[in-house]
Amino acid sequence: MDDLAASAVRFITDPHSQQVGDLTMFARLAVEKPVLKAGPVWIVSRHDLVCALARHPACVVRLPDRWRHAPPLNPSVSRLLEGLLPVLPTPDHRRLRRLLAGQFSARSVERLRGAVVRIVTELLAGPLRRGSCDFVKDVCLPLPVYTTAALLGLPDADRGQLLAWAQAVNGMVLAEVTGRVGGAGGGPRNPGVDRLGELVAYIEELVRRRTADPGDDLISRLAAETATEDGHLDHDELVSTVLLLLMTGIDTVGSGLANVVTVLGRNREAWALVVADPSRAGAAYQEALRLLPPLPVMSRITEADVEVAGLTIPAASTVLLVYGAANLDPRVFPEPCSFDLARLPTGQLAFGHGPHHCLGASLAVLQGEVVLAALARSAPWFHVGAGPRRRRDELAFHSPAELPLWLRAEPPGCRRQVSA
Repeated sequence: MDDLAASAVRFITDPHSQQVGDLTMFARLAVEKPVLKAGPVWIVSRHDLVCALARHPACVVRLPDRWRHAPPLNPSVSRLLEGLLPVLPTPDHRRLRRLLAGQFSARSVERLRGAVVRIVTELLAGPLRRGSCDFVKDVCLPLPVYTTAALLGLPDADRGQLLAWAQAVNGMVLAEVTGRVGGAGGGPRNPGVDRLGELVAYIEELVRRRTADPGDDLISRLAAETATEDGHLDHDELVSTVLLLLMTGIDTVGSGLANVVTVLGRNREAWALVVADPSRAGAAYQEALRLLPPLPVMSRITEADVEVAGLTIPAASTVLLVYGAANLDPRVFPEPCSFDLARLPTGQLAFGHGPHHCLGASLAVLQGEVVLAALARSAPWFHVGAGPRRRRDELAFHSPAELPLWLRAEPPGCRRQVSA
């Protein structure tokens, strides 16, 4: 195995092997090693091949058998994992996705703009007064949960509890899939198990109330969904959908936003264009995500032999789709490692591709656009703190765990004249 192949395998198996923002390995991988076999795992990096496999009916998303059948798996966690929309059997996945898609269209999401602006203003108020913050803790973590609460029509008073629940449950799920949840084998009980029960009870009651007395919110709209030839969301599916909405955005949206600010902190000329015209914030968000997606690698399991680039990937193989490398394929993105604010987002894979393209992509873009526009107006001279910093240690996420940010309204060294 040559150095490039070894670097790719190391990156995928060791979350600390690459620094956040190092694009060199991915850029080479898409060109030099479009298909790479590393033991039982196939790594695919070229844009057209990644897209083809992401759409291929024999390449499916599912939980590995060792997770589903491991004895220590807590039953409630097992039900949660097996009920995730991406890992449902294809007919159920298609039916539920079709029912949900209209609620997350760009037009539907735009109705939330006012709420997102208010949330971002609230979250940035303290940091702007202080002149600094940990951007991950103060903005990236609460923003997606608060936005989802607004989407669901939940009271502001519940947001803090929802954030605590979402963090505990997400931590439990990540621990479960790496074999660290206790409770079934005599080890210490993960607190997320109890928090999951509390959150499910909260959602159950919420769904009952909204079904009986609907309002203008997502839960009410889904509860009133008219039957189609595929049927409609039943009570359990609606509860599961709300649960997943509260869980899934916190990591992907938060990690993506941290990466976006990291990229813009290094591309000051592009950021200056956003400051001059904040309407370009959405384009800046998407281009930064192309360069540094929070989930650069996603997996598929082959249910049959699959042909790719003249090679046969056998059935029951694990295939890793390297979206982060496909986003740097020069065949699709000229000068792929450069930040180009005029580049159209067409073809970029930060939100996935095919039947598993992120349903909440429009909502994520709205949140990122509002945050960047707010920074452009209030802290145009923001600066990312120097020096090493912790990064997330979960294998899936490629983003910082902390991001010190200095929020400046004026250039460094500039001092206002204050009269007595």
